[in-house]
Formats: sequence, C-alpha cells, structure tokens
Amino acid sequence: MASFYDIIGQKQIAEHFQHAIKSGQISHAYILDGEEGTGKRFISRIFATALQCEKGGENPCGECHSCKMALSGNHPDIVTVRHEKPNIISVDEIRTQIVSDVLIKPYSSPHKIYIVPDATMMTQQAQNALLKTLEEPPAYAIIILLTDNKEKLLSTLLSRSLSLSIKPVRNSLIKEYLEKNTSVDKYRLQLAAAFARGSIGRAIKLAEDEEFEELKTTVVSVLEGIDDYGMSEIMDALKKAAEFKDKMSDYLDLMLLWYRDVLMCKASSDSDRVIFVGEERAIERRAEKDSYEKINRVIDQILITKKRLDSNVNLELSLEMLLLTMKGK
Repeated sequence: MASFYDIIGQKQIAEHFQHAIKSGQISHAYILDGEEGTGKRFISRIFATALQCEKGGENPCGECHSCKMALSGNHPDIVTVRHEKPNIISVDEIRTQIVSDVLIKPYSSPHKIYIVPDATMMTQQAQNALLKTLEEPPAYAIIILLTDNKEKLLSTLLSRSLSLSIKPVRNSLIKEYLEKNTSVDKYRLQLAAAFARGSIGRAIKLAEDEEFEELKTTVVSVLEGIDDYGMSEIMDALKKAAEFKDKMSDYLDLMLLWYRDVLMCKASSDSDRVIFVGEERAIERRAEKDSYEKINRVIDQILITKKRLDSNVNLELSLEMLLLTMKGK
C-alpha cells in the first residue's frame, strides 16, 4: 500500500500531513491546488487512509481492516464525490453526497472524510451549500477539495479551508520514477519527462501512449523536412496535422521543445543534453543553418499559433503561416 514515502517531489506537503496526524491538529477543510496529474488524488487518498488507519501511525499500515477497505475503494467513511455531468458538480450532488451525509456519524472510524475531485466544477450554489457545512462542521468531518485553480472557488470557501499548493515535480525526479516503474526506452522516457511539465501522472501516460509516439514522429518529420517542402508538401503536412486536431496543443509544444534543443545546441554546440534523443544530427544541422534571429522568430510564431489556437482562430491558416515561417530565411 502507498504511503507518504511514495509521494514524489512534494516533501513539504507529505511532512505537513504527517505532522497533522501526529499532533492531532487536523483541519476540517483542505484545498490541494495544482495542475492535473500532479498527484492530488494520490496524496488525498494516502492522507485519508492514514487518518482512518486502526494502528494510528503517521502512515497507513496497509494491514488493518480499515486500510484494506480504503485500498479496495470500499471504505464507508471515505467518500469520493461523483457527478453525472462532465463539467459540473451540481448543488443536489453536494447536498446528497456531503451536506446530508455528513450528519450521519462515521460507520467505524474516527473521521468521515470527503474528497471532491475537480472541485472548481462546483456551481456557485453547490459551493454555497458546502460553505454552510464548513461553517459548523461536525467534529469528525474532513473535506478535501482538489483543484487546478483555487481562485475559481468562492473567497468565503477559501477562507475556511487550509490551502496547500502542489508544485510541479522536477524533471530529474520524474525521469528517475519512470526508470524504476516503466519499461520504456531512454528516448521516450526523456521526452515524456520533459513534456509532462512537472506532472508525474502526465509523464506516465505519455511514456506509454502510442498515439503520442505517432504524434512525435509526425512533428519531427515536418521539422526535419520543411526546407525541402513546396506548397504541395506543406498542404499535405497541414492535412496530416488536422488528424491531430484534438492534440494540437501537444503538436505545438513538441515543436517548441525541438526548437529549444536547436537554440541550446546553437548556443553551446552541445547536443548531449537535447530532449529529442536520436535526433541530435538533425538538430545540429538546424542550429548550423539558422541564425539566432530565425530560430527566435520561429519560436515566437509557435507561441502566437498557440494563442490563436486558444482563441479559436482558423487553425489551418495559422499552421500554414507557422510552416512558412519555418521554411523562410
């Protein structure tokens, strides 16, 4: 069973929760705030399991009946709030699963713990309903809100909760984790770690995602061949890119990482630290051929294209402009 020792890159938060358990200074409401994939659910489950553990230590023992129920996801006093609609947690769902339920004493544990994933999806009515519970919570109640942007919550809800920020995990720790827990090769491991932007969960998914590998291959093909493209090849590249419409942000981020390697190689003539392992020669050629001005112009155009993507501007036209900028002098 996972314990606080298994939390990667969040030592302060792990120590905070362990100290709270040891001292008995436990808040009635917590907010774990961080980007998707940074381990909020993992951390909240360890904290909840440790709080209910029958041995009363700073880590879940993994052996008692309570820990085994928590591990199976069937602990009656650890409730994960669920919602029917994909982007909304309604007031009725909060009332049914927390506000009314919290009035019933714990079945067999010292606490009754509620975990709310995607808490920013709560409607304003739902947040107000939860606020009433937080104003006068039963002594045994603990509510853990998981958010990717706590500022979307009502200020009154924030003021009654202890907020803890989940920081992006360092690339070196992500790579170390992937090396120990996956069987992917060095190239995919390094690319997944860099592309995950500090998210362990995202890194694991990317390392084993064959569609991501196909996307990377497509992007590299364009980056290496763009000098020889005529308009016909550019149109073909645009059609191929359209197949990844739902992953266009990733498509552009891969281009950014590749040009980051080009810029680093040009500045230091060192290709040993590139993210795109196996593409060193192509990156060196690009660094030799393009001026700093050209490289920075392409990077700026990629960032402009990303902004246009977020603004729902014509995607094909934006990508065509980007490819022409890469091809230009």
